[in-house]
Amino acid sequence: MKNDPLKNILSRLQRLERVVFSEGPSPSPRITPSLKGLPGLILKLRAQGFFTEPRTALEVHEKLRSTYHCQRDRVAMALLRLQRRKQLRKASKVIGEKRQVAYVW
Repeated sequence: MKNDPLKNILSRLQRLERVVFSEGPSPSPRITPSLKGLPGLILKLRAQGFFTEPRTALEVHEKLRSTYHCQRDRVAMALLRLQRRKQLRKASKVIGEKRQVAYVW
């Protein structure tokens, strides 16, 4: 038989296994940020345990000031975007008598 269905299925299966189980470089997931920009630096702080307790944008800005110079508004917006991407959680923190938005992990 020239077109044996069993041989056809086996050859297709072998090609699929080569592609699926190959040891080539795996594609990087979309959520993995580069650590060069502001969001990457904030995620690096998260990995170091900085966000184990709620932190405001001002506290994050103060922590980043020595390594990355930018305005506090940029830090606040980066924190908000990371929260929307579910890479940080939103919490509240009382400073003085005011309740402020804080971020925690």
